[in-house]
Amino acid sequence: MEFTLPLSLLEDLCAAPGVSGFEAPAAQRIQAYLGAHHVDCQIDRVGNLVARLPGEGPRVLLVAHMDEVGFIVRKVEAAGFLRLERIGGSAVYAMPGQHLLFYGETGLVPGVVGMTPPHLSGSTPEGIAAIYVDAGARSAEEALALGLDVGTPAVYQPRFQQLQGCVAAKALDDRGGCALLAQLAVLLAGKRLPCDLTLAFVVQEENVLTGARPVAAATGPDWVLGVDATLTYDTPDLSAQYADLSLGKGPAIKIMDHIRGRGQGLVAHPALRKHLEAVAARAGIALQREVAVGISTAVSPLPFTASGIPTAAVSFPLRYSHSPAEVASMGDLNQTLALLHHIVMDPWTG
Repeated sequence: MEFTLPLSLLEDLCAAPGVSGFEAPAAQRIQAYLGAHHVDCQIDRVGNLVARLPGEGPRVLLVAHMDEVGFIVRKVEAAGFLRLERIGGSAVYAMPGQHLLFYGETGLVPGVVGMTPPHLSGSTPEGIAAIYVDAGARSAEEALALGLDVGTPAVYQPRFQQLQGCVAAKALDDRGGCALLAQLAVLLAGKRLPCDLTLAFVVQEENVLTGARPVAAATGPDWVLGVDATLTYDTPDLSAQYADLSLGKGPAIKIMDHIRGRGQGLVAHPALRKHLEAVAARAGIALQREVAVGISTAVSPLPFTASGIPTAAVSFPLRYSHSPAEVASMGDLNQTLALLHHIVMDPWTG
């Protein structure tokens, strides 16, 4: 079987706007792709998109998150400029001069992040409070007429580029994971499965990390696997620092992650993790080992949900996380797709 993630699927999902709490456009695109391949799915009361592929064996839940980092309007200036707050951990230092896309009450509205020309000042604004956006409105009334008001969400303007076997786009974290689960569903649809499989595309990972809880409560899985991006340390600014995770060396098996100060993180269930490593070895898929601080993922609350759920995660390496141009290797993504297929077809029985 060929394990190739379609570029068209990845580009389409990355282009959709979908900051935390406003994921509907992304959910609609995933749902349309699944529906076109005869995979039924439902949207729950908080916005999670859930697809089930029935089978005989353990109840398995695979999770990726639909939301991306972005922004929300917190104030409309009298002169029509927009002040923002972050949703998730967007890199403020990367914002001046960037193109944004607002999805307001009357449709999509483009805007640009203002900046002082270098002719007038060599300084860079510090903090989100200094950021303002020019959407072409000349007054607050014009901004409101465009559908731009307090609470309007915004994302980086989508741009998808191919880079010598890699791709660059906004929202690869975690539309890459969503594309993997969607394509996995297509590969498995209609097959006799050795597990009862639920694929969940969940909300608000970048905001509160808890979007997967309703799905776990509703499906009662025997075990859970998260699919998300992880940080790399192979660029000149980070080389030889902290960890050896690199682009192009295959998927990573998560051992631990943690966001210090927030009490959020995951230590993967040892027996489940070792089974996944054994599956990868049998399939000839090389794994990187992931210990990461400063990040976590949507499945991190699930080990202690209900009576306890064994939980693990696999990751695809990603450069420039939470920026307008995240970079992933198509080879890594394809290998992750192959790994997920082998895991489902050889499930852990605990």
